[in-house]
Amino acid sequence: MPPPTTGASRSRRRGWDAARSGTRRRPVRVRRRPYAQCKNGGVISTSAVDTYIQSNSRRFVDELKELCSFPSISNNGLDAIKPARDWIANRLAGFTDRVETLDAGGMPALYAEVKGAGRRKLLLYEHYDVQPVDPIDQWEADPFKAVEKDGRLVARGVADDKADVMARIHAVEVLKHLGEIPVTLRFLVEGEEEIGSKTFEKIAHKHADKLKADGCLWESGGFDSADRPMIFFGVRGLLYIQLRVSLLAFDQHSGYASLYPSAAMYLIRALASLRDQDMNIGIQGFYDDVVQPTEADRKMLAKIDPEVDERKRLIGFDEMIRNPSPDKVVEQLLFTPTCNIAGVTTGYQGPGSKTVLPAEATAKLDFRLIPNQDPTDILSKLRRHLDGHGFEKVEILWSDGEKPVRSDPSSDIGKVMVESVRELHGEPVIWPFMQATGPMHPVVADLGIPTVMPVGVGRPENRIHAPNENIRVDDYLNTIRLMCRVWERFGAAG
Repeated sequence: MPPPTTGASRSRRRGWDAARSGTRRRPVRVRRRPYAQCKNGGVISTSAVDTYIQSNSRRFVDELKELCSFPSISNNGLDAIKPARDWIANRLAGFTDRVETLDAGGMPALYAEVKGAGRRKLLLYEHYDVQPVDPIDQWEADPFKAVEKDGRLVARGVADDKADVMARIHAVEVLKHLGEIPVTLRFLVEGEEEIGSKTFEKIAHKHADKLKADGCLWESGGFDSADRPMIFFGVRGLLYIQLRVSLLAFDQHSGYASLYPSAAMYLIRALASLRDQDMNIGIQGFYDDVVQPTEADRKMLAKIDPEVDERKRLIGFDEMIRNPSPDKVVEQLLFTPTCNIAGVTTGYQGPGSKTVLPAEATAKLDFRLIPNQDPTDILSKLRRHLDGHGFEKVEILWSDGEKPVRSDPSSDIGKVMVESVRELHGEPVIWPFMQATGPMHPVVADLGIPTVMPVGVGRPENRIHAPNENIRVDDYLNTIRLMCRVWERFGAAG
């Protein structure tokens, strides 16, 4: 946390505790330092920003490590994530008395508004929940005791997404120390992103007035393998489901396999009917709403390095699906919807042998969707496909979905982001949307907020969702620098 140099600053940090208890504290007036020397339309002197960040870099990294010490795995329920949420809330309460939780029946999101001097508002989306740590035996150290090694910070959630949370909090500290933030910042830190953002759409609609802004910074991207900064302007959609086949009352001796039906074989045949090895999906109507890339999209895609050799080296495959030519790799990556088997469970999986005929089999699948596909529509078409192909006994136990969405790169926040990244990192690579998914749709499509995913700590070697998740410490400090530049430039332009 920022050093408690005054009683006033300590009082403000107590604001979150007061807010939770129902007590309203009067805002404490804190003496501000004058603006640092500005250039390029009001951007605070980069030397002043850099000096403050460098002088406090050790503390900044230690505070990020402290946040990473909370095992905020949303799969484990509210009690698992609440300590991390409260810790972040107390940090934000050091800058504002407007800190609250937004609840719509799931894992609560954290909201805070830091007033700026100008008329413009920016929504800052992040999430404080993290993925499970399995397989735990592949971690080099405790996933929740952040370790620094060779210029990297290793911990669960450090890349996805706690570095973004803390970088923005630290950027607030930097600008408040140097002068005044020219744009009002509206933090929205979600608590269930890693489990499908089940109630995020409800939160966005219920609290639309709080979230309304002139632009939104959505988590962050990063760099490609050639160290080029990447900026994204949208996300793919997602349908995630669990299937189950139950054909017997209990497992049988495999000697009866010539007589009794196998749940495992039944499910395997059903899964095989969904797609072939080349990702041609056999669900009738699946491609009805798929859009093709425009000429403008193709010009954008042509500037993105497909990194074929680097992908082979890093990932360890021999040949890509459909074996696309290098100029078609990125187009296939983004504009080809997918059907992926995320996991299958059936029969005996322990050591040694056990001759068993499985009574039940389950599978988890995810479909990555592209504009203008809708997860609800795809779910209905999947059910019709299973029934129409003789797989009525396949149950769909549950499903989660998020719609794909794109934002306009020519928006004011898009232009400011490109200019700021160019100044700090060099010419950015612009992506129309990313291959992954997030709950961006209600923000862009329903609230009408131009949204961009800025450059952050992302690297191909981050190992997000895998053991030994990590970031480069320098990338973290540069993310703070970028936030300062973007906020100053966006506020000054308004």
